[in-house]
Amino acid sequence: MTLRWAIDQHKHREQKAGAALSANYKTDRLGRENARLKKEIEELTLASQAMWELLSGHLGFTDEHLISKMNEIDLRDGQLDGKIADEIVTCPKCGQKVSTAKPNCVYCGTRVKGRHILK
Repeated sequence: MTLRWAIDQHKHREQKAGAALSANYKTDRLGRENARLKKEIEELTLASQAMWELLSGHLGFTDEHLISKMNEIDLRDGQLDGKIADEIVTCPKCGQKVSTAKPNCVYCGTRVKGRHILK
């Protein structure tokens, strides 16, 4: 065994160890993100159920009302695909075109109407 071969083997082991450490870090990060998203889904499910029970219990809305409204919202982008699409609207203050994915205009900060994810 030559010294050069031993050095090359050491470098190779260090590279593999670094790659394994990086993979572990990414796995941990993705695991935390997955747990956060699961928690958020549970909270949204709970809020949706509570709102539905309030609306149906106090105002008499039926499951048919709910399904009809869901389909109406789903079709706003022209496709009945179970997804809600962002809209492009004009900011009432600066006149720029902005997406409703964000609650405020990215140019001037004014609140824009449209769909927003509540936090």
